[in-house]
Amino acid sequence: MKLFKAFVAVSTILFLANITTAYAVGIPSSFSKAKTKLYKTVYLNQGETFYAGCSWTKKKIDLNSCGLQNSFTSKERKRALRTEAEHVIPASWFYKQNNQYRQCHIEAKQLKTSARKYCQKNNDNFRMAHNDLINLRPTVGAINAARSNKPFAETLSGKKETTYNGNGKKIVITSRVVIPDTSIRGDIARIAFYMNQKYGVTYSKRQLKTFMNWDSIDPISDEERNLNQRIKKVQGHGNPFVL
Repeated sequence: MKLFKAFVAVSTILFLANITTAYAVGIPSSFSKAKTKLYKTVYLNQGETFYAGCSWTKKKIDLNSCGLQNSFTSKERKRALRTEAEHVIPASWFYKQNNQYRQCHIEAKQLKTSARKYCQKNNDNFRMAHNDLINLRPTVGAINAARSNKPFAETLSGKKETTYNGNGKKIVITSRVVIPDTSIRGDIARIAFYMNQKYGVTYSKRQLKTFMNWDSIDPISDEERNLNQRIKKVQGHGNPFVL
């Protein structure tokens, strides 16, 4: 009897340990937790923003470090001084899975509620895609706002062209497209491939062709590999397209 009780006790401890590990390592269960892990664990509360190379510490942007101190209006200024966790592949692109609208998106429209919030709550695959650290990067908040969910491109299209000449990185945003710096185009492509493979996010033929070209001309860098390894330690897996 004592032996049985001891066995039960040990089994319970191991079971609880496994639960703890499962929660400690894995895709975060909420966007709030994802952002905390991104900033504090992956980046150790400091680094450079993805699109413009601005230095940041504890979510505060140093615009002088990237020459963007005069690039924002007074209305944009507050958001420009903070980092935001950018979905490189926009969250709105997750509403379709394998080219079909998710049921949660259809239901949200019928209920006239936020599809993004509704799908996070009611669709596990969408929630995982939304909170996956592989698709999140710290960015200047105001640039994140301007980038919105526009498709990536190599040439200008649309109106209201704005160029952000950062620290060794340049991003151009128009009313229709986003043209990222050449140094991160391969990074973006490999994130896109991962999001397609794992979550069924699909792209237009033109967008996919762009991604394939970027993957070939911008090979994996040591910086990209190191970041992937840090993400892997936090959520248990990295991007298989970054080897």
